[in-house]
Amino acid sequence: MAAKLNREVIARAGLRLLDESGVDGVTLRALAADLGVQAPTLYWHVKSKQDIFAAMASAISQDAATATAAIDRDAPWQERLQRWAYAMRLSILSHRDGGRVFAGTFAADPATYTVTEAALTAWIDAGLPVEQAAQRMILLRHFIVGFCIEEQELGNLGSQGDPGQLKELRDTLNPKIFPLTAQALPLIARSDADDRFNRGLQLMLQLKSE
Repeated sequence: MAAKLNREVIARAGLRLLDESGVDGVTLRALAADLGVQAPTLYWHVKSKQDIFAAMASAISQDAATATAAIDRDAPWQERLQRWAYAMRLSILSHRDGGRVFAGTFAADPATYTVTEAALTAWIDAGLPVEQAAQRMILLRHFIVGFCIEEQELGNLGSQGDPGQLKELRDTLNPKIFPLTAQALPLIARSDADDRFNRGLQLMLQLKSE
């Protein structure tokens, strides 16, 4: 196994551990055991645990790049960015704690550049200059990654979520002090993650002069 060891092999092994044990289960010792090597061997390919996460994020980007490559480049810019956002979210959510691993990374590899280029091209086709396209792209990326972290950490407050958490919120919320929150809580509980993501995405894709 050691002769075939490289960053991609390590990254895919890390994603397997991630799916099995969550982000806290991805350790150098566990990764080395999974790959059948000694822990010091990994340092030939990765510098630290954070570097392992960067390699794992790169693998997630590869999956997103494959999905974004199928997007029709002649489609309207809004449609392309919607599909881009869906591809990013799906790739991140395909792994347990994927949002936490992906957050704070921007890997120096073709997959990351491919995904970035696709979003920038769509924003520029919307009529934005490069500076504004770059700002919109990174803000949209932050929205997606942050949403995925919240989605994976909290899940839904409604039927698919933790009923104890929702009950605690209802029991501790005083509607006389927080009337608007009391009105909004049932609405929040009834909404699902897909609906919230779509609503947020539509807001992110609105064009206004800057």
